[in-house]
Amino acid sequence: MITNFYVNPENVGKDSLKIMGEEAKHILTVLRHGSGDVIDVVDGCGTKYKVRIEEISRDFLEGKILSRAEKENEPNCHLTLAQAVCRKERMDFLIEKATEIGVFSIIPIQTERSLIKVGGISSQKKKTDRWKRLAIASMKQSLRTVLLEIQDIIEFEQLLSKIKNFDLCLIASLTEDSKSIKECEQLKRGVKNILLMVGPEAGFTEEELSKAKAQGAIPISLGSRRLRTETAGVLFSSLVLHRLDDLG
Repeated sequence: MITNFYVNPENVGKDSLKIMGEEAKHILTVLRHGSGDVIDVVDGCGTKYKVRIEEISRDFLEGKILSRAEKENEPNCHLTLAQAVCRKERMDFLIEKATEIGVFSIIPIQTERSLIKVGGISSQKKKTDRWKRLAIASMKQSLRTVLLEIQDIIEFEQLLSKIKNFDLCLIASLTEDSKSIKECEQLKRGVKNILLMVGPEAGFTEEELSKAKAQGAIPISLGSRRLRTETAGVLFSSLVLHRLDDLG
């Protein structure tokens, strides 16, 4: 089975790279790779390396870079998912699946109807650090080369100011003016930078929807069934990438 390993991009040189800590221990102790073995390594920035292990220690290995490949298994579209924070196990699921299907970035958001409150700076950092570890594991498993970006948790009002930075913004909605993915004429090949907005299970409030639409967001229906918020995030992302023929 093909396996990718992760290297911090700061530890990549011109001709060699160094893998540290738990990742090195896993390669050397669990998988029992040794000097002379050739492995595949990704840096999370889009580059995949073919590496021959040349030097090993208890908690690091150094290898010679034999070749490089750029942006393997990556969609052409940069898809950012602004997702209402949900319970731990559900957010874990979302991070894993969003990485697997090709989402570029996640913005965790707090909305008026959010049931999960994230607490202070220390609590937020613990959450984002955990999500980043999950994203690394999912990147390796799915054979991606770009690491899912986990942005800081922000309030809905802060998200509104970011809409202008995207080519297209779609917001999940059950209102009568919502379009299906197929009916959204603005969603077409060539659109490179898309923001998707998904609220909690109770949805966005009328005021939040109104403010988002005023900034250019297009309301999109994901069907008549009520979805868990993490399901909605994964489904929304999948439908958009499929529409763009960009699922891989």
